[in-house]
Amino acid sequence: MKKLPFLPIILFVITGVICISCKKDKDKGPSCATDVASISGSYKFAAYTYKQTPTSPEEDWFPLVFPDACERDDVLSFTANGNYTINDAGVVCSPSGSDSGNWSLSGSTMNIDGDLTTIESFDCKTLVLVNNDVNVSGDKLKITLTRQ
Repeated sequence: MKKLPFLPIILFVITGVICISCKKDKDKGPSCATDVASISGSYKFAAYTYKQTPTSPEEDWFPLVFPDACERDDVLSFTANGNYTINDAGVVCSPSGSDSGNWSLSGSTMNIDGDLTTIESFDCKTLVLVNNDVNVSGDKLKITLTRQ
């Protein structure tokens, strides 16, 4: 009978261990498969940055790539059948900036009309694409897209 007072303590410890082991890891963001089905969807360009060297500061190229306000609200859509469209949404340019083409995926490499780019990260909401050695050896162009 003397062991009976320890029973609630033992049950409390066991319950605590079970709860801790079942608790979700809040530090990890959502995980998405990097496949055609997961990436397919509509995106807006959120950022366009460039680093000439790994140690150089990141430059904002968004205004250089999209100099006109009518280009900054366009929507890029990837379809599961390997097509993409750029829809001149919102403020429409004259002439329209709409376009289309083909894309495919092999591992973490996207092929967009023959141009290869690497998927740096994808969390189901934000797709970050990276091209290296764009202008000089060692540089990095990063394109951030947000799902609509």
